[in-house]
Amino acid sequence: MEFLIVIAFFGYIFYLAKYADLRSQSEKEKATLPPVQSDFQKEEDSKVEPATTYLASKTKQPLFDKRLLASTLLVLATSSIIVYVIEDAEGIHLPYLVAVFSAISIGFAEPYRGWMLAILQCVLIYLGYHFFATPPEGSALKELHNFSLYGSMILTFAGSFLGAFMKRALNMK
Repeated sequence: MEFLIVIAFFGYIFYLAKYADLRSQSEKEKATLPPVQSDFQKEEDSKVEPATTYLASKTKQPLFDKRLLASTLLVLATSSIIVYVIEDAEGIHLPYLVAVFSAISIGFAEPYRGWMLAILQCVLIYLGYHFFATPPEGSALKELHNFSLYGSMILTFAGSFLGAFMKRALNMK
């Protein structure tokens, strides 16, 4: 079972890396064309710009868009899977494995806004477990569920950072 989950998450990451580009065909072609510069533009490019100008030009992306909405649906699905796995867990390994791979896929899908999705996933895991999961009978099982729940929430942030790091490293070609 764990092996199938690992294969599914690696397959999803491969899909995101190779096929899930949400740009239109004209935007893809425009990105591959080299920019045409005149002598006047070359002279302007040689001037040194302050770092704040550079950072402001890099952060012109809107905060909410279609891609973030699609990633939010991914978070909803993975959060429900994590809550289900925590509820049926007999050990901590499977909930942690599912939480890490779902968080890596979140960070890979949204390398710059993955922190928002990680917070959303933590909230959904916590609320989903307390509202939809049946409380366990024994104290040992209750401790196991709590340990899996809070550990999965912590691993969500670490995995999201790791996925974002992997995506940025792959984009540095």
